[in-house]
Amino acid sequence: MRRRLSTYHLFTVLLLCARIISSSSFTAPKSKHHNHRRKSAINVEPSVIGGIVVATGATAAWWIGGAKDRENKANYAVYEALQRERESLAFVQPKDEWPEEELSAYNGENNESGPILLAVKGDVFNVWKGRNFYGPGAEYHIMAGRDATRFLAKNKLEEETEEEKKIELNIAERANLEVWYWTIKNKYQFVGNLSGYDPKSTEM
Repeated sequence: MRRRLSTYHLFTVLLLCARIISSSSFTAPKSKHHNHRRKSAINVEPSVIGGIVVATGATAAWWIGGAKDRENKANYAVYEALQRERESLAFVQPKDEWPEEELSAYNGENNESGPILLAVKGDVFNVWKGRNFYGPGAEYHIMAGRDATRFLAKNKLEEETEEEKKIELNIAERANLEVWYWTIKNKYQFVGNLSGYDPKSTEM
C-alpha cells in the first residue's frame, strides 16, 4: 500500500510541475494601444523547462526502481530464511563410517523434511536438496537409503537379480559411474564413508 501511495504522489508532483511550467512559459500578447510588451511574472527559457521535466522524470524512475529493488531484497530474505529452516530440518551429523543397513533409515519415507542419504563409490551423501529426485514417489527414489553405486553405473532403476550382482562392472559402466560420482559429489553434502566398500570394484 505504501508503495502505491508513493508512486501516486510522484505522478501527482509530475502533473503539478507540468502545469506550473506550462503557465510559467506564457507570454502576454502585445497591446493594441501600447508599443511595449507586458511580460508575465515568470518567463522560463525552454531549456530550463526541459531540464526540470527530465530531472523530475528521472527522480520518479529512480524512486519506482528503488521500490522494486527493496521488494526483491525482501523476497530474497524470506527465501534465505526458508532455506536455512529446510537445511536445519534435513541435517544429519556426519561420521566416519556408515553401515549400509543404517542408511535405510534415511530414505525420506519416515520424515518428509528430513535427510536423504545414499552412497556412491564408498562415499555417503546427504541429497536432501534433491528431494524432488530421491524423495518418496520421485524418479530415483530406489537409490535412497542405500548404496546406489551399481544403479548409477548401469543407468538402471530396477533391482538386480542375485546373479547380476555377481557380475563385475565393465569399463564403460565404471566410466559412467565416474561421471555420476563427480556430479553428486559437487552438488551434495558428504557425510562419511560406507563401511565395507571395496575400491577395486569400481576403479578404472
